[in-house]
Amino acid sequence: GEDEICSVEFKCWAKAKNRKMAKEFTELVSISLEKKDRDVSLKLSTPHDVPWEGTKYGVKVTLDIYVPPDIVINIRTRHFRFDISGPLRKAYIENDYGEISLSDVGEETFISGSYNEVEVADIQGELEIETSYNKISLEDVDTEGKKATLKTSYGEIEVDDFTGQLEAHTVYSSIRCSGLSLLGGTNEITTVYSKIDLEFEKIEDSRLYVSNSYSNINVTVPEDLSAKLILTVGRGGKIHTKGILIKPLALEKTRLEGICGEGDSEIELNIKGIGKIMMEGR
Repeated sequence: GEDEICSVEFKCWAKAKNRKMAKEFTELVSISLEKKDRDVSLKLSTPHDVPWEGTKYGVKVTLDIYVPPDIVINIRTRHFRFDISGPLRKAYIENDYGEISLSDVGEETFISGSYNEVEVADIQGELEIETSYNKISLEDVDTEGKKATLKTSYGEIEVDDFTGQLEAHTVYSSIRCSGLSLLGGTNEITTVYSKIDLEFEKIEDSRLYVSNSYSNINVTVPEDLSAKLILTVGRGGKIHTKGILIKPLALEKTRLEGICGEGDSEIELNIKGIGKIMMEGR
């Protein structure tokens, strides 16, 4: 178009034993910016067989990219650290071995790849994050009737100020959520051999399943909670409740079934093996 659509500031430098080698390395890095119809493509690449591969030398690239508001971004990379600020309409990011910080997306957000540390904030609409061996952090998310799906392994999951439907899974790492408002649908939060701490603002017309093994589940709910409850632990585990009125339907050492209020939602807390469930109303 006649106006500037986007701009890119590109810096590339090399770690090499002399200036000649550094110049040869940087000349192998190519960058191009193309516009076709309504799509703008930025491509950064090197040959498959680069001379620094397997050595102590290499190249580093930084890109500062400025785009119009409320567009869609689609990223496919490896070994990059991203710091992305909207407003964006949609964001699709595939990256491995990096860090992703993303904020202010209005409709859809999909992040995937291995070994990424992911941090998102001020997100609306459908959200899906999948990584491994690293942490996922969310703040100020409203799925607007859709679902947020978080999957990692050997990495913590932290959620603050969330509204909508939530599915969160990790292993061998803890899950901590505060300011949760579940407003319908099926919600699932699971890990193994690590604790789960959940603080709820609302639970309305929702089904919630929470599970771990050989660790604790601590849940804080509104004192006027309306839900059917099923709390189970393995032999040797413990179940405690405080500050909520429960009409018991079944009561055993390792199992509690009951109803709070009208029973509009369903909550199931399950520990496989020895652990403690603490459910408290505030």
